[in-house]
Amino acid sequence: MAENQKNTGSRLRAIELFYRPVFDIHLNMAIDYETSMRINDKVQGVIPEKVFIPVAEKSNQVVQLNLWAVEEACEAIKRCAEREVDMNSVIIWVSVKTLTKKNFVNQVKKIVDKYGISPDSFCFNITESILEAVKDRVIETINALRELGFRISIDDLGLEYTSLSNLSHYDVDYIGIHKSMIEDILYNEKVQNTVQGIIDFCKKIDTQVIVDGIESKEEFDLLNKMGADRFSGPYFGEFVKDKQIN
Repeated sequence: MAENQKNTGSRLRAIELFYRPVFDIHLNMAIDYETSMRINDKVQGVIPEKVFIPVAEKSNQVVQLNLWAVEEACEAIKRCAEREVDMNSVIIWVSVKTLTKKNFVNQVKKIVDKYGISPDSFCFNITESILEAVKDRVIETINALRELGFRISIDDLGLEYTSLSNLSHYDVDYIGIHKSMIEDILYNEKVQNTVQGIIDFCKKIDTQVIVDGIESKEEFDLLNKMGADRFSGPYFGEFVKDKQIN
């Protein structure tokens, strides 16, 4: 077991967490950051999370990755605070498999307590379908996290989540619209009506809307007028290391 932990630690040290600003229309600023994992391998170069996450999902390594991301984000928040840079909250992807683990909530709470970071500095982002077989367990974990002050987002609407009615089963803070949903939104009335319907639905269940993939001021202005709450994408900035946040 000790050897496995040592090996796991070695692998995790090769992973880096990158941060991208999220603009909040209500605060009129971007002080929240969503994260992305990358492996920096001396032989293969930079490996994006879309390549290694599916491999980690097949074992409990994905749970270790999620916990590592929480600890790394705590350290980043501390580093930024030393430079008098405010990272209001960090959005971290979490696997549905991780959310089914009974000790996950306690493990996360232990990490943030160790660094003296408030739970409301974190939002856990779910980007995959929640299968019926584990739905009750996931709901239990979501509720436990929110009771402690953590926030929850269900993201990538338009990919995995094909039914809006599924979303009403989960008490979450944010629902994210995938960038593929807003392609041609400036010129396609059908796309505009579809996105407007999603935003209106989210408002009815008292959930804020995050839109990914914003590339221009025109897209931002339109979606702002539609009632979206938060925005990310190239228009607001790309992923950078925490040392590059200012």
